Amino acid sequence: MFYSIWLLAAALAGWAGGKIAGDDGFGTGADILLGLTGAFVVRWSLEKIGISLQDVYLLLFSIWGAAAIPAAVRLGIRRHNRSKARSRLQGD
Repeated sequence: MFYSIWLLAAALAGWAGGKIAGDDGFGTGADILLGLTGAFVVRWSLEKIGISLQDVYLLLFSIWGAAAIPAAVRLGIRRHNRSKARSRLQGD
């Protein structure tokens, strides 16, 4: 039961992270997949380091990771597009 709640929370956090970052991304489905990936990365990292957390704290850290990955990807895309636009303007 906990894993289904964890997956649902990660998917919602990924969607929310994408919405917060803006519309410069790959879409809702990609945001959800990036959110799930972020949650798995955080969970795996904590287990590899040897940090044992209660389920509630693990869920909170996973949600943080799930929201951070789509936001970071979208902000990176936005920054990349701005730098390309600047270089085109300077080249003209």
